[in-house]
Amino acid sequence: MRADDFPDYLTARWAPLVRVVVLLGAGPALARRVVAVALGRARRDWGELSTSGDLDGEVLAEVLQTLAEARRHGLDGSDGAEGTEGTDRPAQLDDLTERARTRLVAAVVLGRGSTEDIEGLGGLDGIDESDLLDDVRRVAAAVPVGSPPPPDALPTRLRPARAGRLVALGLAVVLALVAATYAVGALRGPVDPDGPDRPDGRAEERLGRVRVVGEANPLPVTWWAGDVLHLPGGWMEVPGLVDLVAIDGGAVVADAAQRVVHVRADGVRTVLGRQEHGTGLAAEGDTALVAWIEPGGSVVAHDLLAGRDVDRQDLDVFHPSTGRVVGIAGGVVLLTSAYGDVRWRPGERSTVISQPPVMLDQESGTMLVRAGPARVRVEDTFFSVAHTLPGIGGALDPEGTTVVTTVPDTRSAHGTVRLYDARTGDRLATGLRRQDVVLASAFGGDGTVVHVVARLQDLPRTEDFVRPSFAGRQELRTCRLEDGRCRTITTVPASDGVPLLASP
Repeated sequence: MRADDFPDYLTARWAPLVRVVVLLGAGPALARRVVAVALGRARRDWGELSTSGDLDGEVLAEVLQTLAEARRHGLDGSDGAEGTEGTDRPAQLDDLTERARTRLVAAVVLGRGSTEDIEGLGGLDGIDESDLLDDVRRVAAAVPVGSPPPPDALPTRLRPARAGRLVALGLAVVLALVAATYAVGALRGPVDPDGPDRPDGRAEERLGRVRVVGEANPLPVTWWAGDVLHLPGGWMEVPGLVDLVAIDGGAVVADAAQRVVHVRADGVRTVLGRQEHGTGLAAEGDTALVAWIEPGGSVVAHDLLAGRDVDRQDLDVFHPSTGRVVGIAGGVVLLTSAYGDVRWRPGERSTVISQPPVMLDQESGTMLVRAGPARVRVEDTFFSVAHTLPGIGGALDPEGTTVVTTVPDTRSAHGTVRLYDARTGDRLATGLRRQDVVLASAFGGDGTVVHVVARLQDLPRTEDFVRPSFAGRQELRTCRLEDGRCRTITTVPASDGVPLLASP
């Protein structure tokens, strides 16, 4: 079978494989999940598997391995009441050894081998084989198999990993988006010990290339959740991220080991340096510059195209304990700290400072600053307009025309999200309901804003600051800035932690 025949294989084998898993003890819904995950994993190596001498055997082995994984995770074997009528397994199957049961079911449903092959494997004594085979065929025919997912929508993980963190915006509203999807560890290639040296003389550390699954990103932003990084052209498994910016179809990330890593769209990863946690990352596509703060306090500007640090300085007007990198505009790194807002052009020792320290964001000539304990000010220099608005923290869309901010309320520690027109100061429709609490927001590049939304009743009480996690699920919604119409793209379990989101 050719490598491009996977869709045909999926269509042909979906139903019999689901029937096999049900007959081996899973409920119909879990069986469909197991088969989808197993086929998703097989698809990653389809070019090799499709040329093997026993393709069905390789796929069946993946299905059985995935079923064993589901059992180790304690997933319910009788999940879902829907469609269970007529799927009660023959009790005699339980009298067989595991090996005999698997061989028999595979022979009856998949036509692999003969039922005579199970003789001598144990458990058949006293069993009417003819009746058993008839019962297996009857139950297999009654299994609600459902339709197979599209090839590009096949998952490769049974359950999400516990990972992620909450990046607060104001009262904990986040501007590095959050969602939580499914994930397990990282796919790592070997470290390249012979990687080239950096032009600035420091050794370049190459991490293993990670495999990229070419599926369309369902959101108009780059995002990370549950150890999975979603780029415009596909997703890859990258563990332990704490910060994220999007650039040139890829991303620059900071991980729990304080490494700053450039992740290209093809999965190649290169360590650029180290970051003091919580001090921010910034990137500018036009100049290919990335900026961060090292643990020792040095501010670093790195040119991704040249593959070298343009400059690194200990700025007298900046201290990492009180500040962070805000952004890069026209090759100038924007920072804020207790000393004031700082504009630093790499290669120059001079800086420009403004008081008080208020900068929140700057996009396309529009600046968002903090104007008081619960006020923000948006200034559009091109149109010479400025507006003071209620809010704590905030961000601008890529065109600098819309502001997202949050106002405190008594419902939860996360406050209430609001949207404003940056030029008129008019409040815009958010499309959110009263029971919705936004945990994170980020602007897409298509006239939308993406929210991570939780239900108010699932959240800790306002005074409960010691418990960052909560029960229930989070929804990832895209909302149109034009009219506030929202659409839920996916949901994720809140127990898996909070992922990151970066505007394109």
